[in-house]
Parts: sequence; structure tokens; C-alpha cells
Amino acid sequence: MPLHPQAVQVIEATRALGLPPNYTVTPAEARENAAKRQRGPGPEVGKVENRMVPGPAGDVPVRIYTPEGDGPFPILVWYHGGGWVVGDLESADGTARNLCVGSRNIVVSVDYRLSPEAKYPEPLDDCYAATLWASEHAEELGGVRGVVSVGGDSAGGNLAAAVSMRAAESGEVRISHQLLVYPVTDVNFDNGSYTDNGTGYGLERQGMIWFWDQYLANPSQADDPQCAPMRLPADFEGMESLPQALVITAEYDPLRDEGEAYGRLLNEYGVPAATNRYDGMIHGFFSMAGLMDTARDAMDDACEFLRGGVDDMMEEYFHQHEGDPTAMRKMLDPQAAHVLEVFDSLGLKPFQEMDVDECREIMNNRPRPDGPAVGNVEDRIIMNVDGKEPGEVPIRIYTPATAGPWGILVWYHGGGWVIGNVETADATARELCVGANCVVVSVDYRLAPEYKFPTPFEDCLTATMWAMANAEALGSRPDAIAVGGDSAGGNLAAAVCLAKDDFPHALAFQLLVYPATDYAYDTRSYSVNGQGLFLETASMRWFWDHYVNNTDLSGFNIFASPLRARLSNDLAPALVITAEFDPLRDEGEAYAAALDEAGVPTSLIRYDGVIHGFFGLPHVIDKGRQAIDASCASLREAFGAVLEQPEAVEAADN
Repeated sequence: MPLHPQAVQVIEATRALGLPPNYTVTPAEARENAAKRQRGPGPEVGKVENRMVPGPAGDVPVRIYTPEGDGPFPILVWYHGGGWVVGDLESADGTARNLCVGSRNIVVSVDYRLSPEAKYPEPLDDCYAATLWASEHAEELGGVRGVVSVGGDSAGGNLAAAVSMRAAESGEVRISHQLLVYPVTDVNFDNGSYTDNGTGYGLERQGMIWFWDQYLANPSQADDPQCAPMRLPADFEGMESLPQALVITAEYDPLRDEGEAYGRLLNEYGVPAATNRYDGMIHGFFSMAGLMDTARDAMDDACEFLRGGVDDMMEEYFHQHEGDPTAMRKMLDPQAAHVLEVFDSLGLKPFQEMDVDECREIMNNRPRPDGPAVGNVEDRIIMNVDGKEPGEVPIRIYTPATAGPWGILVWYHGGGWVIGNVETADATARELCVGANCVVVSVDYRLAPEYKFPTPFEDCLTATMWAMANAEALGSRPDAIAVGGDSAGGNLAAAVCLAKDDFPHALAFQLLVYPATDYAYDTRSYSVNGQGLFLETASMRWFWDHYVNNTDLSGFNIFASPLRARLSNDLAPALVITAEFDPLRDEGEAYAAALDEAGVPTSLIRYDGVIHGFFGLPHVIDKGRQAIDASCASLREAFGAVLEQPEAVEAADN
């Protein structure tokens, strides 16, 4: 595409400064001139601290940016760009601030020695030493010892790739993620992007030749992969320990092709690497997130990538504190940690350590909040006539105190298909009735293992069809029906939506709260969140074993494992809610991604610091209240979009 107008403005503003090219002046003059160039500002962070850390040739200055809030946080060690010749903590300040706020990482920005005064490998030695220091002092900084991410732009991207190699080879620190922003990866000035973009776009071919001349002590160093990462050999001993990578490139950048080539090389070697090219952009755009829209997009993508460092941090932390629930719970939101302490005081055991009757007795009778008053509550019994096991299905209907018409939410409670009923779901149903101003039909589907799949699903399907058929009597319309549920209930809601061809009208919405979506229960969140945080991996195995027949592959039926379905864009719009410290987190988020990829309007909200079940505890966990409020807002919007359409009334009446 053509050069982006905002990139044109940056080029023109830089030219207006009248600064000579770096390769025509001394390194000292280049540094003075670099300080005059346009920089993007950064946001406020929780704390900024300048420190000196031990290096191989004396102390190395670093600047530490800490997010607002309570840690621990992942740590990103950042190496600024500038061709190894220019740049410092000030030039990297805006970028470091944006990364800190957007990724919720502590950012340790490194002021490594510059060339030509310090030739290769001396700048790299400084960066590696600072990285080791950040890992060793992680707990003091607010992180977890033993694991960090690295990143850098341009020459800093080169250094980040090199630090990743050195760490993988030495095993002294685990690098979680490497963020390589238009990295220098090779001493080759004759590829396509050098030919196309080598003059007129800020960074020039002659400039890169000059930078390399300042950096190298002798030309033979260009064969060292830690100097030129493209020389990484296939038999590199630390290959399995190299971190996953995000490579960011710019269309009008001479470094574009070598950055993308390095991303391909990593993938060829089995190292997960994504490469994002930003069209219309020039070298240096990433540092201008406050000035350029595309730079903001790239920054957002980088921050999303770096947020994945939480899992590696948790894995390392759990490894260090295995068998110590108290230590693990320090990672939680204090309110969530308090809930676990209360559960401990009640003597609640993991589900898998109880039989079904004991589990129901304890969980169904534990203290629960009272929900708000509603206009009317009615218990009824409907019949599942056509299912595999016909029988009665109790429902409880909550009607708002306001004037209708209202939408209808058919709600399926959680409890692993084994426990729970309309009483355990009462407070949540009341919250949703009042907050979304809708009728809530809470379904007391029959439970496993007495009634295995598909009976609980068929009970929920029956109740939803009943609500649609009786919508007018309930004060609504048959095209204003939504479904929702938490945990196993979220699984049932997703499954009911997949049965869309059984309904005379399309469903209006699906609210999936930390839904179970796949029988495999083998995602990363099962390994990092699967012990000591209320719902455990072994608990989910216990629940699934009670719900499905393992001998007939029932678990792989799409109505048991919605993630295995081929999704279509005519499914109901969705809100998926997940919890950071929940074994079900990843499969819920994978289902949200699958819905989105299929073209279904889908929102995903992850609530950090909280555990499975937080949605039902809005009276003690603030983020539970936030999740309820977000759900109600989405339901109001979905119902409003339907109820405001008179033609839909005519269609329903006919």
C-alpha cells in the first residue's frame, strides 16, 4: 500500500529538522542529533525507578517501570534501538511506558554501552547481565525469580534475539517471550527491502552499513549467531529452550526482509514465531504509539503477546512452591484469596476426593449470598418428552418488577453437571433478572452420573424451546430469547446454541461464563492453574467422567465438546467471560476465538487475579460484580436490539 499519511508527516517533520545523516557525522554528533528527533510520549505508570546493576565492565544503568496495582507481574527486559550507536533510557521512555501499561509487565529498560566505544559483544554482555539481574532480583521488583521476557526495537531487537540464544544455551534464566521489533538479524545489504526502501524513508542503507561498521570489532564476527541471528544453525544446542517470538516489521523499512526471514527461520526450527508486517509504515514507527494509529495497533499487538508471560511466570512460581497452597494464593486478587481461606475454614475438600452424595451435600449447603428482590418468582415443571430419557424438568421463572416487554434469559447453572440446582443459582439469577431487566428462566436439569450426556443437554434444550414457545405469556417475544450459564452451564449454553436448527427463531445472545468447551482438558491453563485454586484439573476429570460415557466417545460429540464443532456465522452473538486463575480459562478463550473466526460477533473478557466461581460471588469479589455488570449490559443491548424492531413483532405474530 502507499506510504501512510502519518508516516509521511513523520518523515517531513524529521527532514524539517535539517539533521545530517548519521553516517556523515561522528558517533557523538549522531547522538546529539538523535535526541532532537520526534518521539512519542508515554502514559503514566505505577512507579519509575533508576538503578545501577552490575555489569561485566562496571555498573549498567537501568530504568524500571512498574504497573499500577498489586503484583507479581511478568518482567520484560527491554533493549532500545539506535544501531548500537545512539539511544538511551530517555529515547526508550515512551515505548517502555506503553509496554508497561499495555502488557502489565514490569519493564526493565537497559542503557547498555554504545559502539564504537564498546564493540560486539560488549553491548550484548551488558544486556545479558541486566537480564540475569532482573531474573535474580525479580521478587524484589515485584515479579517471579527465574523467568523474564526480552524485547527490543531495531538494534535492540538484535540484542533481544541474541540474549534469547545465550540464555537458551546457558540455562541461567528462562526467557518466556521475545518481542523483536524490526530487528537487525543479518549483515546483508542487498535484499529486496534494502533495494526498495534503502533511501528516503528515514533509515537508509548507507546508515545501516555505518552502524555495522561501528558495532563489529572485525568482519568475521558477522558469522556469530549472537551477532547476526540469521546465522543461527539448525543444530543449535539450546533450540528447544528458545522462547516464542513476535516479529514486528514495517513495509517501508530496509530491515523488513531480514526480520521476516528470521521469523521464518525460527518456525523452520520449531520455535513458535508470528510475524506481523504493518503496511504503510517506516522504521521507527513502533515508538510513536501516541502519534500514529498503526503504531498504536502494533503496540496493542505487542502487549497482547507479552501478557502471555503470565502463564510462564505462574508455571515457574508453582514449580518453586509446589505443594504450598499459601504461596500459590499470593498470586491471587486478595478477595479471591480470602474466598479460598473461607473454603478452607469450612473444610471443603477437592471435588475428586468426595463421592457424589457428599459433594452435593457440602456444595449445595455452603453459605450463599441473597440476590436482589425481583417482581415475581414462580416454580414450574415442564416435560422433556422427546429426549433420550423423558422426564420432568423443574424451572424457576424470575420476572422483573418493571413494565415489559422484556427479553428472556434461559440460565443453566454450573456444578460440573453433577451438583447444583435452582437454589444454588438463585442469587445469580436474581442479579441477572434485575441488572439486565429481563425474565430469567433458571433450569434445574437432571444431573450426572444418574443422567449422563445427553440428558442434561436435552433438558436444557427442552427448557429453551419451552421459553420460546411461551415467550408471549412470559412477557416477551420468541425472537428475544438468550441462553447463558457458568462452567458446566456455559457448556450447556454453547451446546444449545449449536442446536440452532431446532429453533423456529434465532437465539438473540449467548452468555458463556468460564465455559467448559472441550472434553480433552489438556490446555496450558490446566497445568498452571490446576491445583490448589478451588477447581482443579483432577476435579474436571472427575466431573467429565461422571457426565460422559468414556467407552462410546460421547465426550467428543459437539454437544458435549462445543469446541469441536464447525461453527457458522449464524450462531447467536456471544460474551465469553474467563478467569485468569481458572483451569477452564484457555478452552473458554479458544471457543471465543473460534466464534470470532467463524464471523460470530463475540466479546471476550478475562478477569485477572480471580478464580473459577468468582461470577457467583459479587458480594465478596469486586471483579465478580464487574462481570455481572458487564453481562447485564451485554444482555440489555442484545434484547434492546431485538425489541426495538417492530418488523420482528410482525414476524412473530404471523
